[in-house]
Amino acid sequence: MITYKEFEVIRTLLKAKDIPDNIPSFVIENKHYYTFKSADEVAELLSSLEKKGYIKDGTVTNDAIEEIKPLKVENAVILAAGGSDISAKSVYSMPKGLFMKNGETLIERQIRQLREAGIEDITVVIAYKQEMYFFLQDKWNVNLEINPDLKKNNIYSLYVARRHLGSTYICNCDNYFEENPFSEYEYNAYHASVYKKNAHNELVLRKNSSGRILEVYSGAKSGECIYGHAYIDRELSRRLVKYMEEEMDDFRVSALFWEEFIGRHAEDLDMYVREYDADFLFEFDSIQEIQNIDGLFLGNVSGRINQKICDVLRCEEDEIRDIEILQKGLTNILFTFTVRGETYIFRYPGDSSQFFIYRKNECLAQKLAAKSHADDTYVYIDESGVKISKFRKNCHDLYGLYYKDVELMKAVARKIRAFHEEGYDLPDWEEYNYDPIWQCERLFREASKMKGDLFKIFEKEWAIMRKLQKYADMDGIQHTMCHNDINIDNILKTDTTLDIIDWEFAGYNDPAYDFGRVIAGLDYDVNEPKIMDILEAYFGRPATEKEHLHWMAYSAIHNWYYVGWALYKESINESSRDWMLFFFKQSKKLAAWCMPRYEAMYGEI
Repeated sequence: MITYKEFEVIRTLLKAKDIPDNIPSFVIENKHYYTFKSADEVAELLSSLEKKGYIKDGTVTNDAIEEIKPLKVENAVILAAGGSDISAKSVYSMPKGLFMKNGETLIERQIRQLREAGIEDITVVIAYKQEMYFFLQDKWNVNLEINPDLKKNNIYSLYVARRHLGSTYICNCDNYFEENPFSEYEYNAYHASVYKKNAHNELVLRKNSSGRILEVYSGAKSGECIYGHAYIDRELSRRLVKYMEEEMDDFRVSALFWEEFIGRHAEDLDMYVREYDADFLFEFDSIQEIQNIDGLFLGNVSGRINQKICDVLRCEEDEIRDIEILQKGLTNILFTFTVRGETYIFRYPGDSSQFFIYRKNECLAQKLAAKSHADDTYVYIDESGVKISKFRKNCHDLYGLYYKDVELMKAVARKIRAFHEEGYDLPDWEEYNYDPIWQCERLFREASKMKGDLFKIFEKEWAIMRKLQKYADMDGIQHTMCHNDINIDNILKTDTTLDIIDWEFAGYNDPAYDFGRVIAGLDYDVNEPKIMDILEAYFGRPATEKEHLHWMAYSAIHNWYYVGWALYKESINESSRDWMLFFFKQSKKLAAWCMPRYEAMYGEI
């Protein structure tokens, strides 16, 4: 049997269209993964292969073809079922495999590359918006398999396709290869990898000196990451299917990536690593990574998104330039672009936001904010959540200033007051009514489906918050349109401008609710004189004792709502970072200050 390195020489020469002038150099230049130490090593291998009769005059012989025939790849499985990742939040509202570059979808590019390598038998496992993949059956004569459970990870997709596993390529629909990585023959089972300095969101592997995978894990700062396609041979497929059939009913298994399952059985599944150059192999698990593939983002926004920009800004499509996708916000996808030298920001809403955001409310609030000059970035918004704004350049970093800089907070308070003044006495206010306690109950109910009975866990706190709202509402403060989510991330300040942005949580509410993260900062004591300065800026006069109490009470309620928000985000597997504890502490501190004062004012209720 030939060695692995001899096989790699033969396979590389089989891909050559003509006999290379310098075979060692040709072999080295056409490898996108580490195999040979030098051209001299390749020359030695060529000499050995010539002696064995496998290469003659630079051509692979029939004897060599017969020798490698048992290594022929039988088929391929492409995993395209994903719906809990970028697909669910995509600006395209379509599966990732159907993203298009140069008139060709990513999945069709892979199918074409597989066919060019002689792989005719191809199975595609689909689920999310499965009907959009049906055309592949007629156009490419592929097999389609349905993953019936989107809540399970891609190990379940592989399990669904287990009858197709043999000498098989396993591919992901979101991969893009600069050149065709597939071959008619493979020597042994492997998984492609790419070294990454930032591997926080990747699966990282540990291997031995021979390149055999020993462990697959997550949470590393850097390392060799599981990336791209894989090949499994017949023996590994047999063992893998056996383990999947024995363990798939375990929910802890069905939640795994299939590579993690390989790592779980690494002692019995011989799989090796094939490390590729980072500029050869691409995949995108987040929308930011689309930019790594030149033209992919622009090629896919050229429809609905570009048309919206052209309609709003009255421009031509070729005037839209310098698109840059941003990592900002926990509910939205955002990107900046320029038209005629002006920079704008385009927002497309993420799916998870629809549960607690009312777009009709946001539209009204955004237009009132523009009218009151609380937000002068406004350009366009509609009730689907699509929004275009002016992009503020050279914004100040407010960390270390927000809460602490009283002049800044007073300026924010005056902006809030101007907006509130536009929102009083809405004739159809019932349509926009926003009860924060009721909204918080919704979030707790939804989060409880995954986290258990949260009302029981926080029974004491809920009793206090409901009672506090009843007391505060006895103050008789007139309601108005409110932002409901004013925080450091929603304040933009330049040398000449100050804007309150992101009106997604807006609703007709008690005006004091807008001060949850304006007068209730980490370093503020409830009786802090700075709070009185900020309230004075809002009212245009010193706040009364009753107003002070009322504003602090609704600040407590504001922070309690965001405990519910954080719990909900965690229940759908979206990180709320360390916000949950922050909101919990703030709501408890403020409520403890307010309750005895209300009891003294109104008596026990």
